[in-house]
Amino acid sequence: MPKSLSYLRWVVPLMLALPAFVHAANGDAATGTSFTQAIGLFNVFVGLMLTAALLTYGIGFVIWSTRLGTWPTYRTEAIKIMEWSVVTLFVLVVLLAVVQFFQYHPREAAFVVSVIVAIIVVWIIVYLAAHSGGKKKDDHA
Repeated sequence: MPKSLSYLRWVVPLMLALPAFVHAANGDAATGTSFTQAIGLFNVFVGLMLTAALLTYGIGFVIWSTRLGTWPTYRTEAIKIMEWSVVTLFVLVVLLAVVQFFQYHPREAAFVVSVIVAIIVVWIIVYLAAHSGGKKKDDHA
């Protein structure tokens, strides 16, 4: 079997199973409860990471301010600590926004996810079709 068709062995069953997963998430009470619990655990994790990012920023600021007037100052290390904590804060805010979107707009979120999955599947099919087949060139000719 050509290599491009071997990928279809797992893509097609996955595509056929996705509607069942979406239906189970929307209709089954037990699945909905586990999804709610998973979101709750995710919110706890994000809250802990948010606290850690704020503490890291505070530590970076304390290091930056205590090294004022010393030689060599090494204040750039404190600035890098603060930069990473700000990046972490922004990532966590975006993650919380995505989770809130999935919680309060499940149908729209399912549509967006299905469109993204469909685009990825079409891209994989086009990529495999473009890179499969054809023979290698004979350099000795």
